[in-house]
Amino acid sequence: MNDRDKLEEINSNTKVSDAIAFMQEHRNPCIEAVDWMKQYKDLSFIEGLEYFLEDAKAHQGWGVWALRLFGKQIGLRVREKLITKIHDSMMAFMLYIKAAWLTDEEDKLLEAKFKGKLPRAEKELAQGIVKRKKWR
Repeated sequence: MNDRDKLEEINSNTKVSDAIAFMQEHRNPCIEAVDWMKQYKDLSFIEGLEYFLEDAKAHQGWGVWALRLFGKQIGLRVREKLITKIHDSMMAFMLYIKAAWLTDEEDKLLEAKFKGKLPRAEKELAQGIVKRKKWR
């Protein structure tokens, strides 16, 4: 079984501990996010998201990781809540360029988090040096 097949086996009902193990083996996740996630290791991924959204101290990396891993599998309202928890402009920018499933509203939420804060990245995006997976 290749890496892509393993990723497709992970879904919102996957235990957080199994998702952590996969990410540590194949995706190099943020160590702080992994440490935070371990407290919910026995929950399903979707149950863990609920705790993440309620926890003011939860590391934003966990939400970014969830969005990148599951994308459209997560409902629109939950995705928007996850995006509002992102405060690092580079994390917002990376999600913006890598997530092809973003809605126009989600684009706007992410753009507001990095516009004017990452002049070089914004310039490279405008010039086509950096390309988005989502086509406008």
